[in-house]
Amino acid sequence: MNDVVPKKILIVEDSRLNAQITAGILSKYGYEVETVRTGEEAVEKVKSDQSPELILMDIELMGKLDGIETARIIQQFKDIPIVFLTANTNKEIMEKIKSVTGYGYILKGVDEYVLISTVEMALKLHETSTMLKQRERMFQFYHHLV
Repeated sequence: MNDVVPKKILIVEDSRLNAQITAGILSKYGYEVETVRTGEEAVEKVKSDQSPELILMDIELMGKLDGIETARIIQQFKDIPIVFLTANTNKEIMEKIKSVTGYGYILKGVDEYVLISTVEMALKLHETSTMLKQRERMFQFYHHLV
């Protein structure tokens, strides 16, 4: 990674072991990682000044909110890329993932290079999307002036 400041990633995972394994891999590649176990905690983190630049979200969580509902709430007030973590890729889960603006999914227990490349692609896609939106706003502003 060329960035001087490490990118912050929030892992939302109810399994401490899975969270530790994922955090260990991300830390090894220079990411700053924080983990929470519930959707409610994830929403609070995103609302705080310590908002992450990417979220890895388990679909099945402790607490009242599952990962899909948590993603919907977060996306109402912050534009943060969310990549879902799942052990299950049945049709129902895939439809739920498609129902929110996610940046794809990762199967739990994948090779570390798959995890890192998915995280890097999601961050790059989000960065490009943000730049496009900014340019579009500038273009519209300029058109109103002319």
